Amino acid sequence: MLEPYKLVAVNTIFCFILLAGVLIYRFVYPKKKINLLMLLILISLLPLLSMLRAGTYQSGDLSLHAVRTMSFFKILFHEHIIPRWAPEFYAGYGDPYFMFSYFLPYFIGSLFHLVGFSFLASLKLLMAVSYILSGIFMYFFIKDELGEKAGFTAAIFYLFSPFHLVNMHFQVTIAQTLSYLFLPLCLYLTKKIISSPRSSLLIILSIVEALFIMSHQVISMIFLPIMISYALFLFRSNIKVPAINLAKYSVSILIGLMLSSFYWLPIVSESQFTAQALNKQFIIFPSIVDLLYSPWRSGFLFQGHMGELSYVIGYTQIFVVIFSLFLFFRKSYDKRTRKMFLFFTCVLAILLFFILSLSKPLWYSLPFLKFFQFSARLLVPLSLCISVLSAIVVRVVKIKAFFIILCSITVLYTILNWGNRTTIPSINDATLIKENKTWPPLGPSVGLEPSSPIWSNLNKNISMKKRTADIEILYGNAEIKLLSRTSTSHMYVADVKSEYARIKENTFYFPEWILKIDGNQKNIEYKSQDHMGIITFELKKGTHKIEVSFVDSKITKFSNFLSLTTAALLVIYFIKTHLTYFRQFLYFLRLS
Repeated sequence: MLEPYKLVAVNTIFCFILLAGVLIYRFVYPKKKINLLMLLILISLLPLLSMLRAGTYQSGDLSLHAVRTMSFFKILFHEHIIPRWAPEFYAGYGDPYFMFSYFLPYFIGSLFHLVGFSFLASLKLLMAVSYILSGIFMYFFIKDELGEKAGFTAAIFYLFSPFHLVNMHFQVTIAQTLSYLFLPLCLYLTKKIISSPRSSLLIILSIVEALFIMSHQVISMIFLPIMISYALFLFRSNIKVPAINLAKYSVSILIGLMLSSFYWLPIVSESQFTAQALNKQFIIFPSIVDLLYSPWRSGFLFQGHMGELSYVIGYTQIFVVIFSLFLFFRKSYDKRTRKMFLFFTCVLAILLFFILSLSKPLWYSLPFLKFFQFSARLLVPLSLCISVLSAIVVRVVKIKAFFIILCSITVLYTILNWGNRTTIPSINDATLIKENKTWPPLGPSVGLEPSSPIWSNLNKNISMKKRTADIEILYGNAEIKLLSRTSTSHMYVADVKSEYARIKENTFYFPEWILKIDGNQKNIEYKSQDHMGIITFELKKGTHKIEVSFVDSKITKFSNFLSLTTAALLVIYFIKTHLTYFRQFLYFLRLS
């Protein structure tokens, strides 16, 4: 049996096992209610079974992210707490990739590897945990507002939205997959704080917002206006809520931005020196047909045979949007539910407008939007809005059979997408490391990264040439010995026997690189036509100590200071507001 069909058969068997377990439970305990949260967790495991297969995926970026995590792990635990320069990229010329990439996914993947998982397994575990938590957080967000069945329905729609499965199994976008858990969590905390801004909730929201930003800067930037709009909506909907609650909420968001400033401030400051700034930015828009129907396997497969991706919104998802509008015009909602429906429908309509090419003029005129690359990324918050509408529909249509059928169809029509269709079991961490060493043109990168330095002259394929040494003598007579080399510090001793020697240190230049010769800082030449973007310099006759170091810029130092200071003040504030509990804890330690 071909692997894709075998996977579908296995998933079908486990669906029947889960269904049988539920029926047996109802038979043995007829008077007990089924724990919907536990059932939700069990259902969320179904699309994760494919991850138990050994190896990497035939399509998607799993191997790519695994190699990047290897580099991140090495720097994190052996060099710096904040990795910024990726020395293996571009055949060893290096790249400031970690300054601009997703910090939290690689950090969590590194922690999983630290406790014993392989790098490939660590990333699979990261996606699996993110997936399960996204459903749990959606459940609690909606349950708190509309009830248990509504919360369960919203979580099912959120977990099994086609784009969620595409992100996890076909694209393997670990950062975007991780971001799904933050959306409902942020809205849940927003609701709690607007109604009762306890100090613990304010601190948690600040931390969650910071982690969200460090997970995926684009999705977090998209979602921040939605969060703030939701807070204003809650404030205006309840006249009993004092304005101070909204002020405290705003401060909590600001603290989250300050906590994560070590990550995003250097991106804002230094991105002008990357290939991203030089490239003509363009946005890829899906068509209306792309959003309504997937062209493979009668619409039920979301990836083509050549790796093409579907951006279909989802069939039951489209149904609940239409049906919720029908119920609205039928005036089936009470006042509270109607307001909630109107808010999330308006957000959905705005997101849908920006996904389609109709919005192209705004994408190119509004700040930052032109760097988003794919308007389909807005399907992440759009799936949340539709999940909320599904909950509203289930709350209004109080028919048990409708609830069961709607959730069942939403789960089952996606069964062809519960895993990457083919895995390559022969590829493991060791294989990836070996391939990375023997395949120098791009190192761990597929194509040219937007983070590449603007001077690297990638169009002339300098980075594609095999890098034979860390440092080379272009002319003159000299002997150079390597003293030490890390990702951010290269130290040599050079004995120059001719009057002058021109040296090429095979590292791409970036403004954070500085050169010291015999302890004195010297200018770096990086605009030579023959070696554009690569660090070169001259040495006079004699023995010299050479230091090439990647140091923090002024804005990076400031952002690090701001994040550390904010974290320290947050700890002090937490201790102060929980002083009684802290004293009890200290008393317990003394007794122990």
